[in-house]
Amino acid sequence: MRQSALLLAAALGLVVASHAAASDRPDPGKLTTKCLDSAAKKFDVKNDYIQLQPIQAADSGYSIAGIADAGMDGKKNFTCQFDKKGKLANLVPEAK
Repeated sequence: MRQSALLLAAALGLVVASHAAASDRPDPGKLTTKCLDSAAKKFDVKNDYIQLQPIQAADSGYSIAGIADAGMDGKKNFTCQFDKKGKLANLVPEAK
């Protein structure tokens, strides 16, 4: 009886620990929205004119590469950089 109670307690501890680790990761949808909104403002275009690549894990957090179609000004490559908590740290335009 005591051994099964210890086993149950250990299993609960693993579930709680794995849930806490999963909840530390930012919501991918929020990262995408922040990146779209920031790029639209930076390049003065609507969100519809921005294409994003999938989110990539980086040493400092996360990054999303993208291209903004600025019409006559051409296509602008950029990268949104996020910290590990999902805060937008930087929007870096690609130098040409």
